[in-house]
Amino acid sequence: MDPNATITTETGAQKIGKQVSINFQKDQSINDLDRLYDVLLHHKHMMNVYQISSSEAVDINLHNLLNTCRHRLQQQHGKVLDTLFNMGEYTADIAPPSQVKDISAVFMGYLNQLPYKTKMPH
Repeated sequence: MDPNATITTETGAQKIGKQVSINFQKDQSINDLDRLYDVLLHHKHMMNVYQISSSEAVDINLHNLLNTCRHRLQQQHGKVLDTLFNMGEYTADIAPPSQVKDISAVFMGYLNQLPYKTKMPH
């Protein structure tokens, strides 16, 4: 995904994303966009399964295999997200600098609650 790609919606909101490049007529049939979102949902489910399985695996070889499978799946997941992004189907709101600063301050407050000290990059 290109975080520098921005669009303006019909209501004037700024978003990270691209203009919709393919218009799908929605009816009762399953189209390619439906399939992509189904793959995305399946990937999310399987990544959770791999994460839990690898953390509970007793055998180190099985643990490593599950982590390798999860990593490969994450790479494929990213490709699906990129495809949806390039089609204009996956967008995100652009946070103003003040909002980023506010959320950062909240997060840094949470870090102070941890029983150990964490060094955060500036």
